[in-house]
Amino acid sequence: MNAWLAAISGGAGFVLGAAGSLLTKRLLREPTRIVSSLWLGAIITALVLAVLGWSVGQRGELAVYAFVLTLGVPLAIIDWVEHRLPRIVVVPQLLGGASGLFCLCVARSDSAPGLRAVWAMLAAAGFYLLLAVLVEGGVGSGDVVLAAVVGLMTGWSGWAELAGALALASFLALVLLLVSREGVRRTAVPFGPCLLAGMTTMLAVAG
Repeated sequence: MNAWLAAISGGAGFVLGAAGSLLTKRLLREPTRIVSSLWLGAIITALVLAVLGWSVGQRGELAVYAFVLTLGVPLAIIDWVEHRLPRIVVVPQLLGGASGLFCLCVARSDSAPGLRAVWAMLAAAGFYLLLAVLVEGGVGSGDVVLAAVVGLMTGWSGWAELAGALALASFLALVLLLVSREGVRRTAVPFGPCLLAGMTTMLAVAG
């Protein structure tokens, strides 16, 4: 059953990713042919949703995760190219994810996962807000809001998932920083794609 769900999720992800590529092209200040192409966003989104469909299965969380990560692909591309996370995308991502989890709490008459998700959201956002204050130019306001999204989504599953997502994001950022310095290409790395990759990995692992 999960194999069929993965195929269906992947197909839906391809369509949603193509639509998301239109958003990417619109929000990029200087869109290039590759990063704003329909195929790039469609393929990445299809792969992400297929993996989630396989790991999450027929649970309400799949729809919430799919919404958040479908918007995450344009965010990752924009941040990778231009080092910014447009609030017009990341704020609806946070609000939509929160609304979806709230509906799951109501439907299941179980508020415990939702409360944990809220606390995790506040913890992650607070941590990155502190980094933004202490490390000038290292963390932007978009990163703080995206960290709140990561905290909300992974905190729904547990504190270990939140810790794993943030640890993986930091590791990926460190690797990118080392590679960029080796290639003398850039002095800063976009942290948004790292946060999104860490969140996606932990959501898939948590299932």
